[in-house]
Amino acid sequence: MRLLLVWLWLPATALAQGPEIRWDSWALSSGLVIGVILLLGWLLRRLRGAQMFGGSRQLKVVASLTLGQRERLLVVQVGEEQRLLGVTAQQISDLGKLEQPLVAEQAGPLLARRHDAKP
Repeated sequence: MRLLLVWLWLPATALAQGPEIRWDSWALSSGLVIGVILLLGWLLRRLRGAQMFGGSRQLKVVASLTLGQRERLLVVQVGEEQRLLGVTAQQISDLGKLEQPLVAEQAGPLLARRHDAKP
């Protein structure tokens, strides 16, 4: 009697067999979705996601010179002026404003000469 009540309560679709799965189609569509996700991740990293989503356009690193494993000199463009920064693992020091702004192509050799010059 209880079994009969259970059979009456179940809808006819639950008693029918499920659809047949086409595994080749499933694998192809799953691979396509995973490929699109990986492609978008690569593209986002390539286009530097922070700048694409409203990153600061007023602040830009013009040049960088590595002095050691964790030490470097940076020339940073802030608005219209350029600042020379010393960066270590513990702190960032403002070394001053550049009198003559650097052009991106000139930045590497000028920083190298400035570093090699003896005080």
